[in-house]
Amino acid sequence: MFITAAATIILSFVLVLSLHFVKQRFDGLELTILFIFSSYICQNTYYKLFSPYDRLSVGDSGWAKLTVIVHFGIVLPILLIIVLFILKSTNPSFYAVSSIAWIFIIIVYEKIFLISGILEKSNGHWYPTIDAAAAVVILFITTFVMKKIHWILKKEQVIT
Repeated sequence: MFITAAATIILSFVLVLSLHFVKQRFDGLELTILFIFSSYICQNTYYKLFSPYDRLSVGDSGWAKLTVIVHFGIVLPILLIIVLFILKSTNPSFYAVSSIAWIFIIIVYEKIFLISGILEKSNGHWYPTIDAAAAVVILFITTFVMKKIHWILKKEQVIT
């Protein structure tokens, strides 16, 4: 559990530093709003929404709770922003590949969290298709919101 927590925290620091390169395609305000929105939607979808239904729950230790908060509040949103950066930077085929990779990362990390005891299955079953479907919905919603934020900030002449 401690190794997984440490790896997640280190990964979050590296990803926060990588946001400097993402600023090439996003304005600072646009990037901030997008990060807050994607962090909110990732935390609510995975961490809070699924908890009341006894599908997956967070372990009792403080390390487990910290790891889940960092993963769903920082790591996944920044990876999602990098996917959106790829959408703005390259052709759609790279966006499709990076989107699939983002969904795959979610499923792999949840499996690692289940193995290490950070996440626990209450009913003995884990269905990764539910997480994949939620990831697709988050991806579409965040892409729509990114375009809407850009349009609103451009309309209000906050960005050029």
